[in-house]
Amino acid sequence: MISTSDGKRTIERQFRHAGLTLNSSAWFSWRSLKNMQMFSKYLCLVALSALSLRPATVATAQDNDSVHRVYKMNYWVAGGLCAAAAAGGIFTIPARAKPNFTDADLLALKTSDVPSYDQWSMRQDPSVVPTYENYSKYLQIATIAMPLGVLFDEKIRSDGWNVMLMALEVNAVTVSIYTLTPLGPLFQTRNRPIVYYPNSPVDRYNGNNKNSFYSGHVASAAAASFFMAKVFSDYHPEMGADKYWLYGAAAIPPLAMAWFRLKALDHFPSDVAVGYVVGTVCGILIPEIHRIGTRDMSFAPYSSPEGTGLTMRWTTDMSIR
Repeated sequence: MISTSDGKRTIERQFRHAGLTLNSSAWFSWRSLKNMQMFSKYLCLVALSALSLRPATVATAQDNDSVHRVYKMNYWVAGGLCAAAAAGGIFTIPARAKPNFTDADLLALKTSDVPSYDQWSMRQDPSVVPTYENYSKYLQIATIAMPLGVLFDEKIRSDGWNVMLMALEVNAVTVSIYTLTPLGPLFQTRNRPIVYYPNSPVDRYNGNNKNSFYSGHVASAAAASFFMAKVFSDYHPEMGADKYWLYGAAAIPPLAMAWFRLKALDHFPSDVAVGYVVGTVCGILIPEIHRIGTRDMSFAPYSSPEGTGLTMRWTTDMSIR
């Protein structure tokens, strides 16, 4: 629902709770669990560090002139969101895990069942899978560190804590959409392209090969890359139309990640396309929300004949640019 008054716009969003039944017999890869736990601990550590180092503030005319603020941050909200995302990722690990394939399962697979727009993945060379798998791992490490690149700019560095907490928030939201929503493997089951290749150089029986939709790697790469472009252009409005060249450059890392994941037969084209859109929206929209500024944010229970959940309500001054 959207209403306007006195130059302000109130936007109300409703988040419905989706039911979840955990299967106690679910199996999951220890390696996947270990990686997710390490990542979640990292999120919590950085969020708590940010909360402890500085109090929550809002930019005012009394701020130090050497600090150029563009975004309004509430450290408690952003830190709490990051912590909740980390906790949600950990608690849903057993639910996202899927049972391994059986011989019967693999024999029943038919390439004709793959939609026409994804048939490209059925005509690849499986012998290059390990090579491109490694490429995607190296690029993933680079994209995780990518938001730090904005700190080379003096203007942005002067407001570095706000920007880095926002980068963590973007990452947390992007990961949460993958791990907790109906878009991701918690609700979706789709076989990866690799299982259709009998001569695969990797283990086709692994239950993780049922998590093709959608590509979390591409989503994370797009979020980090477009976050950099968005932040830099917001701190440098004098760029004018030249900022679109910056956005064009930002499109390259997630495209490279998409190509690596496709060639590694981890995903179909439609999987990486959805991941690209999710990451791009998070990387651009979240900084934009903070640039506008937030006021009177509140949460309340939501209930209707169709479901229950949580309503988040906030008022923003649309004149802040």
